[in-house]
Amino acid sequence: MLLPERARSPRPFFWSFAAIIAVAGIAGSIYVYVQVDQSGRQDIIDRAATLAQVIPANDVLALSGSSADLSSPTYQELKTLMERERAVNHDIRFIYLVGNEPDGTLFFYGDSEDPASPDYSPPGQEYPEASPAMHTFFADGGKSLAEGPDRDRWGLWISAYAPVRDVNGNLIAMLGMDVPAGPYLLDLITYASLPLLLALLLLVLLLVDGIWRARKEALLSQKAEFLSIASHQIRTPLIGIRWAIEQVLSSNGSTLSDRDRNTLSLTHESSLGLIGRVNNLLDVTSLEQQGALRAPNQSVLMQPLLKEIADSLELSAKRKQVSIVLDESIPSDLEVTSDRQTLQHIFFNLLGNAVKYTRSETTITVAYGWTPDGHQFTITDHGLGIAASEQELIFAGYHRTQQAMESGEAGSGLGLYLTKKLVQLLKGTIEVHSVVGEGSIFTVTIPD
Repeated sequence: MLLPERARSPRPFFWSFAAIIAVAGIAGSIYVYVQVDQSGRQDIIDRAATLAQVIPANDVLALSGSSADLSSPTYQELKTLMERERAVNHDIRFIYLVGNEPDGTLFFYGDSEDPASPDYSPPGQEYPEASPAMHTFFADGGKSLAEGPDRDRWGLWISAYAPVRDVNGNLIAMLGMDVPAGPYLLDLITYASLPLLLALLLLVLLLVDGIWRARKEALLSQKAEFLSIASHQIRTPLIGIRWAIEQVLSSNGSTLSDRDRNTLSLTHESSLGLIGRVNNLLDVTSLEQQGALRAPNQSVLMQPLLKEIADSLELSAKRKQVSIVLDESIPSDLEVTSDRQTLQHIFFNLLGNAVKYTRSETTITVAYGWTPDGHQFTITDHGLGIAASEQELIFAGYHRTQQAMESGEAGSGLGLYLTKKLVQLLKGTIEVHSVVGEGSIFTVTIPD
């Protein structure tokens, strides 16, 4: 199973993010509510104003504003006009024409209702429930406006008023349109709730993400603790076994047969391989718990460092008849500002892998070049190679290529995973170019 990267703690500013999202959602809903309401009211005002302009002023002036108008053809024409407008505007409930007495009393010239309807207002009927805005309309000379929700004997309405003027521009009547407040407000709330619902969705996702991260961190913490304890418990007896075997093999008075000595040598190599795997586990666990390196501010001479690593691998290289060559392109005074221990681990892993998987009687070359991105080191071998489909997977952790498994060499697949993590902690990059059967070139770039 792939050991996943250590999850970060639940976001430290979770509640700040939540507050920002909530405030943004509320502000967005208020903004949408205001904009849609203004647009809706202006739409009603525009429709009232359009109809008011269609109404002939002379016809209105010809009305008496009393029950006598019921027999007037002019009244019937105006009523028919309002009825037709009402019929084609299904959201409008009432259309009416209102006049103003000298004493300020408002009365109906006519409306769009059927005379048989209980909501019908005959000509001359006073309107005592008229709102202050309607009186203000006449006092201000007929400035179009919308108001509501406002309640009268017929219900709760959003109302728009527009002036009907004579040829001289004098205000002679007010055209009113009423829209039921319930559906109007429901539409407003529906539109306005969208930003708030989106904010709530984001808050839920943020909360779920925080809970998921917290649980993941707890699981990873337990897993890392288990791996650390288990690895330490395994490494201690392994080191003891290694030392004991080395003591026997190095003893001058040993009476071991060649066969027994060969068996112990193989056992010794196996113990070294197991210790290497355990060390990798411990390194990975430590790295994922630490999450970052201290500022890499050491001045590291690279040629002595690489030579030291090559010397430490000399025994393994000789056993495979492999040579490790430091190319002349590496300046003897080349200094890299970084972390020495991290660099040592990176190149030891890469050269160790190269020795392990290269063919016998070949050369492993370490070369250097400067690029705008920093110091570039290449490790070239003539080994098994890596298929193109697996060249990204080798850095994922616990992945071994088909060629590596067929080679018979032991491995856990953690080495390159750890190497890439260490390179990334140095703000560098690692790439591989490989051809199956020809070998591999690993390129490590370390910023200066």
